[in-house]
Amino acid sequence: MTRSPIEKRNILLEKNSPLTNEDKKLFAYFGEEAKILPPYRILNPQCISIGSRTAVRGGCHINAFRDLSFLLAYVHDQYRNDFDPEEYRYDPVIEIGRENQIGRFAFMSCTASITLEDNVLLSERVFIGDNSHGHSHPDVPIMQQPNQRGRPIRIGAGTWLGVGASILAGTRLGKNCVVGANSVVRGGEFSDHVVIACEGAKVVGKASRNA
Repeated sequence: MTRSPIEKRNILLEKNSPLTNEDKKLFAYFGEEAKILPPYRILNPQCISIGSRTAVRGGCHINAFRDLSFLLAYVHDQYRNDFDPEEYRYDPVIEIGRENQIGRFAFMSCTASITLEDNVLLSERVFIGDNSHGHSHPDVPIMQQPNQRGRPIRIGAGTWLGVGASILAGTRLGKNCVVGANSVVRGGEFSDHVVIACEGAKVVGKASRNA
């Protein structure tokens, strides 16, 4: 079976079948009665801890980016020396606490640190990313440029993230917070028990057969 380029310098678990005991040993920690349901794509499990009795539903992408220097091979010869291979290397840590419930299609992108404390609830399609694609070079496709160095994210114990919420670099949520559906939290520190949500829906027009 042909390996993808990312697997040359990283460990990739991408399967449509349950994790085996050998797969679980690849993680920094995999707690008792924890589970990750297929299908899943987990990059560098050695950088990821999963707490006991945590459940991750199907369709998750959990990415601890360590070495993306293979991307330099795709950069046009004219611009390749504009990048240092070290710009593509990171030291990520993802820590998911005990008794978390993570809904379907969760997506995590980490080049620094993402921490979910205990009893955190993620609804479906939640994005958590401590970094973003770099776009400093005007002549190189963004997918070939190094990711940004991440700014740590921490989600406090007991917090609930609604459907489609996005948690971006540098965000620190206190305990028992609520992030509303489709809200985007762009960094900053939030105290315990706050509710964060985008503006509610409002009437912007009226349906008409003659419209």
